[in-house]
Amino acid sequence: MAQHGGGSTAEARLLEQARAGDRHAFATLVHDAAPALERLATRMLGHRHDAEDATQEAVLYAWRRLESFRGDARFSTWLHRILVSRSLDALRRRRDVEPIPADVPASVAAPESVVEGRDLEAAVRDAIDALPPVQRVTLLLRVDHGLPYGEIAYVLGTTRNAVRVNLIAARKRLALRLRGTVDLGDPEAAS
Repeated sequence: MAQHGGGSTAEARLLEQARAGDRHAFATLVHDAAPALERLATRMLGHRHDAEDATQEAVLYAWRRLESFRGDARFSTWLHRILVSRSLDALRRRRDVEPIPADVPASVAAPESVVEGRDLEAAVRDAIDALPPVQRVTLLLRVDHGLPYGEIAYVLGTTRNAVRVNLIAARKRLALRLRGTVDLGDPEAAS
């Protein structure tokens, strides 16, 4: 698992104060990360209410386990890791959501008819939502949140290579589903 240095000196001070029981310092730490956490949870879970619950659970868990935060990543990255773990657990518990098998072909209809009546953004969003949970969160952390491979690896508790493999697989699946509707770049390209 990749390890990264913690955040700024200001973050370190706030962490010290929060560990001493200062709820305002903790709220300050959470404040900047909260919108990104809710956006990620909403994209992962598909429902705003579930996303809000998952975000609140992650923040509460972080408060209760603040002493266990080692500082080997930024605080916001640690929060992302907690949120992703909680969200993936919630997805596993859902009985009505199953990932699309890898061998399912793209729609039989022409790509133009798939997008017809909907805008391209909705088609891409639907295709991302159809990805298996780990591929979806890997792609969202990279594209929506701009995290580098090392931080994504930390959030997911995996390796940089696993992140790269998940991104390639996610982009290939998206390319199959969106065949001809959007340029996703080279799925083999590593950054």
